[in-house]
Amino acid sequence: MEVEDDISIKEQVYRRLCVLYLYPFNRYTISLTYEEAERLKRIAAARHITLAILPKKVLYDAEQDKAIVWDWFVDHETCPFLEGTNQCTIYEHRPEICRMFPEIKNEQLFDIKKVTQWMKIAELPYEELVNRAKQALARTGIST
Repeated sequence: MEVEDDISIKEQVYRRLCVLYLYPFNRYTISLTYEEAERLKRIAAARHITLAILPKKVLYDAEQDKAIVWDWFVDHETCPFLEGTNQCTIYEHRPEICRMFPEIKNEQLFDIKKVTQWMKIAELPYEELVNRAKQALARTGIST
């Protein structure tokens, strides 16, 4: 169940940027680019580690009914690549956000706005938009 504030914030972000968040905010962990997500999947498969990576920010064009994943997230409470006393086992291959820690900067909004500036806001309930975006992603083979 989502917190009411989460939905309000998500609606405001959608109205500004055409960005949808498919899951409750408290579920999100580290953000990954597509390349980082693919790299971590390969490492996990080679090490026989179960790894769940899901879409985080989804750019949704309701008029065209198309969804694009902007970034991804590791869907685990604890990073599956940590061992012992939080020792990173993929240190040389860690994602950028881990490299930046503890001074994480979020400069994505300007880049997102450039991509979504031509998209029109759909006057639909947020959950309806999320469902449509999930269906659009599924049509392209992306699991949510």
